[in-house]
Amino acid sequence: LAEIGGELKGRGVKPDGTPWWAALERPPGFEETGEYIAALHGLSVATSGDYIRYFERGGVRYAHTLDPRSGMPAAHGVAAITVLHESCMRADALATALGVMGLDEGMAFARAKDIAALFLLRGQAEEHMSPAFAAMLE
Repeated sequence: LAEIGGELKGRGVKPDGTPWWAALERPPGFEETGEYIAALHGLSVATSGDYIRYFERGGVRYAHTLDPRSGMPAAHGVAAITVLHESCMRADALATALGVMGLDEGMAFARAKDIAALFLLRGQAEEHMSPAFAAMLE
C-alpha cells in the first residue's frame, strides 16, 4: 500500500492475505451519509474537492481548481469526487477533471468511460455514484 499526497495505491495483499482496505474520504457535512470502504487490490483511490483548499469572498466559496474553459474557479456545488482506478495518476487526474465538469457533465463522462466515481454535492449532502462505482458495491 502506497500513499502519496492523499492518493492511495494498493497492490497485492497484506501479509495475512487480506486486501488493503481504505475508507473513502468524506468532507465535513457528509458524516451521516454513510461510509464506503474499498479493497485496494490492484486499485488506486483519489479524491478531489473544494473542502480543504478554497477561499471565500462575499459569502461565496471558490474552489482552488480552475475550469480551463473559463479561467474561473470551478463552481458546480461539488464538494468532493472520489475515483477508483487501476492507475493512481489517472484516478487523481479524473477526480480533478470530473470536479471541474460538475455533476451532470461529469457523470455523463464517467458513464461513457466506465469510470468508478462518487460525487458528493453540497446543500443536502447529496451523493451520486456512477454505474461503475455502484457495481463495486455489489
